[in-house]
Amino acid sequence: MVVRPLADHDDAALGRLMERAYAGTIDDDLGDNNDGAVEIATWRGRGAIPAASFVAVIDDQPVSASLVTAGANDTAWISYVITDPGWKGRGLGTAVVAASLTALADTPVLAGITDGNTPSEKLFATLGFVRTGPA
Repeated sequence: MVVRPLADHDDAALGRLMERAYAGTIDDDLGDNNDGAVEIATWRGRGAIPAASFVAVIDDQPVSASLVTAGANDTAWISYVITDPGWKGRGLGTAVVAASLTALADTPVLAGITDGNTPSEKLFATLGFVRTGPA
């Protein structure tokens, strides 16, 4: 497994990964459109920070990603953490988010987590995030 910065050519694979990762979860609606490609394009169009976004790659395929967006007041948001269901529970989400945090070392970082998304809540708590309230 290699963790590397996100590349433009990753978008199609990330769209498919997002659909697999969210299928049957609390976040299944993908922003009300159920199309990972549309969601990735929307992320790119709304302040994406590709230099702080990372993918975990196995056999040349992204299997996990941390996608970061610029926020207000010089903050950054971890907007998406996605991991292929077949690779969950192996620390890949933690690895890509940790890479994003390293890239954003001088920036306040926030994360939006859907209430009830226990795996994401645990991942971010492990990395030192503190819940500040509902979204």
